[in-house]
Amino acid sequence: MICAHHYCRRCSECYYPHPSRGEHGEIYSLPDLDKKIIYIDQFSISNMMKFLNPQTKGHKRAGADAFWGELFERLDTLCKLQLIICPDSDFHKYESLLFPFYKQLERMYELFSHGVSFYDHETMKLFQTLGQFKIWLGETKNAELDVHKVTHGEINAWQDRFIISVGSYDSQALIDELRSNRERSYDYMAGVFKRWQSEKDKEFDFWYNEEIKSEAGVIIELFTRDLQNMAKACLGIAPVEVGALLPGFASRLIYEMKDRLKEKGVAGEENLNKKVGEFLRSKVFEETPYLMISSALYAAMAERAAHHGRKQPPGKGFFTDVKIISTSLPYCDAMFVDNECRSLLSERAVVKKLQYKTKIFSLANKKEFLKYLDDIKSSASLKHIKAIEEVYGIDWAKPYWEIFKQK
Repeated sequence: MICAHHYCRRCSECYYPHPSRGEHGEIYSLPDLDKKIIYIDQFSISNMMKFLNPQTKGHKRAGADAFWGELFERLDTLCKLQLIICPDSDFHKYESLLFPFYKQLERMYELFSHGVSFYDHETMKLFQTLGQFKIWLGETKNAELDVHKVTHGEINAWQDRFIISVGSYDSQALIDELRSNRERSYDYMAGVFKRWQSEKDKEFDFWYNEEIKSEAGVIIELFTRDLQNMAKACLGIAPVEVGALLPGFASRLIYEMKDRLKEKGVAGEENLNKKVGEFLRSKVFEETPYLMISSALYAAMAERAAHHGRKQPPGKGFFTDVKIISTSLPYCDAMFVDNECRSLLSERAVVKKLQYKTKIFSLANKKEFLKYLDDIKSSASLKHIKAIEEVYGIDWAKPYWEIFKQK
């Protein structure tokens, strides 16, 4: 039996040690782990799945690109060697739902995440913002960006040999809503993009600050909408829906901030609202990681629209990409994203604003990513490799090429 930090053994013939005979087995400690956190985007998950699965539409095209096989081999091997973990996210699930081969995609990203998942992106935004609120209150000097506090599952645990996945029922209504939201987001972005194209007299900092300054208003608007929906549901004016009764990011944030202010001795709704407003207009709030990253990405896109001749708005997945990157990037050692997002993150103005140490890869520098993964493998000590062989066997690290061939 393999546990997070030790393992146990039992004889397969006589079942020694057996508690009924008063026998107590040995517990063998395992070395501490320090896995690299690597985010793999949905595009890559999809192509690796298609590369390996002959029954899936798109297999021939993906199978013709050896990179997807090479990437799968590296990731699967390094996960089995307990050197990396690739947490999945709510975006992996929701994007997978839009395709008929949802279960195969789920099987793929769960192979690399092995039970470790990022919290939903709104909860990650909440934690980041409350971290800044603690700075504003004078409780701490630096924001805490601890990946262990934004993930389900233990990152540096030795993994069991088996992955147990519990399927969930997802209605057609949810899938339809996801598609509808995707279309609305694209239409909205197309309109904003057109405006950016006309703003020839603006520069990166203008759009960056515009995005930063608008977030406080968005939070207040969402909070007000939550209150209105809840009131309508309670009064019977509107149907009672789950969304009307469960607070979203904005409401959770404001309620949490007010509770903390009350603990500090702030009394009265008017005073509480005043303090919340002061924080949302503060420089400290503007330094919230997700807000800085998303604002920088949108500003870089605006600059391309206004000054670099870009004719078309970004694709339908751009909103989702920005949400993923803005919430997850601070916690990752590396991310493999699409070419456009990597290009935006490489812009000088963006790098200057963000200054995170996360390594960003895409198909544009895929050889560098493979080398990065190879270097991780090379860094494993002989003691570590021997521990892997002792616990799992000498053939354990062999890639799971048969993942979609088993019945």
